[in-house]
Amino acid sequence: MAETLKVAELSALQEKSRLAVKASGKEIALFLVDGQVLATAGRCPHAQGFLHNGTVCEGKVSCPWHGWNWNLTTGECDESEELLLERYPVHVEGNDIYVVL
Repeated sequence: MAETLKVAELSALQEKSRLAVKASGKEIALFLVDGQVLATAGRCPHAQGFLHNGTVCEGKVSCPWHGWNWNLTTGECDESEELLLERYPVHVEGNDIYVVL
């Protein structure tokens, strides 16, 4: 059964454009891209790098460890068709960010 949890405040994300949070034992990375809040697994599926430390450009995050690029909307990887970055539905209510796990 899906669980909806408050994970952060929008004002904190707006300051940095990316955050690392934990919810229900999962590491989650939050990104603010073109005004939209996106949530993914907190670590790169390739080498487990912390994605909130990666560079975000044109809707993709680059893993800080090996530079692999992940599409934040689709989860697809530029370097491997076999790997997919887990994503989570997000909704914002006022200043609160909620993620569905």
